[in-house]
Amino acid sequence: MKIIKILLKGLVFAIGVLTAAWIFMPWKQVGEAALLMATRRLAAPASIGCSSVESAPGGFVIHDLDVRGLMSGLINVSCKSLTIAPNPVASLFNMAPTCDVAFTGNALGEILVTPIRKISGITLGDGRFTVSGSAREILLEGVQSNGELAMAGALAITPRATRLIDWADVVMNVKLEAFEKDLPELQAVLGLPLQQEGPGRWVLRRSRPGDAKEGGGQ
Repeated sequence: MKIIKILLKGLVFAIGVLTAAWIFMPWKQVGEAALLMATRRLAAPASIGCSSVESAPGGFVIHDLDVRGLMSGLINVSCKSLTIAPNPVASLFNMAPTCDVAFTGNALGEILVTPIRKISGITLGDGRFTVSGSAREILLEGVQSNGELAMAGALAITPRATRLIDWADVVMNVKLEAFEKDLPELQAVLGLPLQQEGPGRWVLRRSRPGDAKEGGGQ
């Protein structure tokens, strides 16, 4: 019992220290540094731009974010605002950096699948998710969006592995007919484990490693 009490006291102390640091953090400078680090990590031809970075309660907000040339120049993404709030308690329990993320006015630009062929862009609108990272993967949970592409679910991204999406369980309602028409081609280009369940309803599904059967067979 004595060991348990010591561990609990240590945990409470750690949470207190993290919470104090979280409250008094210069979030504007943290956001600018994070944006600079992300820019340096991106491989050419990808680039990041924005109009400003401001502090927000418990985090920072990036205005007019524009990310171009992702996935070897195939994809451009923009947001009217992207708010990132580190979660110290969740980070402690997950033993990994964890942030709550909210976005407004999100849009996926035209996707260049060949030098002369583009797939229609689509809006994700407003939404949110929780992201945590490790050396192996980036985990997105509680994913939600309400635009022409409305999503709900969770997925794990492994950017340095042979496949981008390690596992996923995301339901997507596609409200833009032109984009839905091109989804099979997009699936082939990006290797996405997409399945259609009905008109306008798709799922991005791949079982977690170790499951007896991997959804979609991909």
